[in-house]
Amino acid sequence: MSRVQIFFRVVLLQVVKRILAPMSNEIITLVKDTALARVIMVAEILKVAYDYAAEGLIWPLFYTAVYYLIFVGILTLLFGFLEKKLNYFRV
Repeated sequence: MSRVQIFFRVVLLQVVKRILAPMSNEIITLVKDTALARVIMVAEILKVAYDYAAEGLIWPLFYTAVYYLIFVGILTLLFGFLEKKLNYFRV
């Protein structure tokens, strides 16, 4: 096998297998932190809550929370599937 074949068929596969779990944790944390930073950056959380409560609108917050829950859940399932797929050495 050439050096390129060794890299792509042996080394790269091992690197991907080892880096997948920490990378998935970082991606999910990034999604959560980005959403939190966006809310805090635009306005304080309490001010937004008071504004929505004054108008009687709590559903936008609920729908946003459900969206992030579903999005992070899909990412978790996807990375869990990939980790199981690459877990070929354990019984």
